[in-house]
Amino acid sequence: MDETRITAALPNLDVQFIHRDEPGAEIVAIQLRATPNFEALRGQFAPMMPMAALWLAPMQAWTSMVQQAWAPWLAAMGAAPRIGRE
Repeated sequence: MDETRITAALPNLDVQFIHRDEPGAEIVAIQLRATPNFEALRGQFAPMMPMAALWLAPMQAWTSMVQQAWAPWLAAMGAAPRIGRE
């Protein structure tokens, strides 16, 4: 069983990535430890939240960007997108 650990110490946040190969499986674990707590970190990371949304939900962000890019063309053709509208 091979195991790789990567650890980063940021101000008020410790991050540890663990990758382990087991017979028939591969395990990846991410451990976050905030001191004093995650509530205190929210204020520090608030300016980066738009990029975090892209990182956390890439498919949703990509879908939204494609819809916005195609919207003028579809509206001009009279076929406005109906995704998410009821």
